[in-house]
Amino acid sequence: MKDTDDCEISIKRILVPTDGSGQAFKALGRAIDLAKIFDASLTLLMVADVEGSVSSFERVSLSGQEPAELKIAAFQFLAELMHVVPAKVAAHTRVEVGDPAETIVRVAEEEESDLIVIGSRGMSSFHTFFTGSVSKYVLKHAYCPVLVSKGVPDDWDEDMMG
Repeated sequence: MKDTDDCEISIKRILVPTDGSGQAFKALGRAIDLAKIFDASLTLLMVADVEGSVSSFERVSLSGQEPAELKIAAFQFLAELMHVVPAKVAAHTRVEVGDPAETIVRVAEEEESDLIVIGSRGMSSFHTFFTGSVSKYVLKHAYCPVLVSKGVPDDWDEDMMG
């Protein structure tokens, strides 16, 4: 039997995907707490979902090009969100375009993340059955541990981040 004192948890890089929701904001708070405990760095990731944000007509007229407006809005949002991260916690931002679930898993590997802290929308099982769930996909496909944060901050105001 292994002595528990020999078991050491090493978390140096934490990926925090965000979509601007209260659930994602609560996940960021948990990630910040963990970063302080483990002296870890954070990567705040926002995935611009072209499929979910652009109409079929616009997709055809874009000819496969990434809409710059989505990326600019994501960078602006993340710049504001960085003000929530304490100065003593190392953090950087990253914006990607694509399917949110697949992109989160890919970025976690690229960043060599030790942990992903993601919010859960808390959809009903009926809705999740038909639409799938980003957090469920990440749990199933990520190579590193995933912490799913449920709920929103007690003082959450929908207008505070948008």
